[in-house]
Amino acid sequence: MMPRTEPGADPLTPVRAVAIHANHGRLAKARAAWPLRRLAVVAVVAPALMALLVAVAGESVTPPGWTALAGLVALTGAATVATYVPRPGSGARLDVGCTPCASVAALTVPIAVVVLNMSSHDVPSALLALGVAVFGLRQRLTDPSTCPA
Repeated sequence: MMPRTEPGADPLTPVRAVAIHANHGRLAKARAAWPLRRLAVVAVVAPALMALLVAVAGESVTPPGWTALAGLVALTGAATVATYVPRPGSGARLDVGCTPCASVAALTVPIAVVVLNMSSHDVPSALLALGVAVFGLRQRLTDPSTCPA
């Protein structure tokens, strides 16, 4: 049987229904990696960090591109901070993982804030700050066994 996209295919041939189950495993993994307490930290820290970024920037009128990028920096920074929150059942000890890698990732949040506010309302500096914040989050989300230290 020829696929329906072929020029000589019969247009009346029914297409088989295919169930797609590819995302169920990813969703379960993501749900396990991000328990409710980490999501709550992101929900609290992201708006606070955004308010800090806007307050430090100074001017009341900001370009929309800068504001969107600042929001992404705040969200990424909040997600990085949330990765330090301990998992349920692991006590009150911070989830730091590999100490050198954890230190680098933690420092990316204030560095991104400084980069963003060095030249306020400048979209290229906001892109650089987002890159720094994404680097920190990626550092925290990668497998600790890949830490070179």
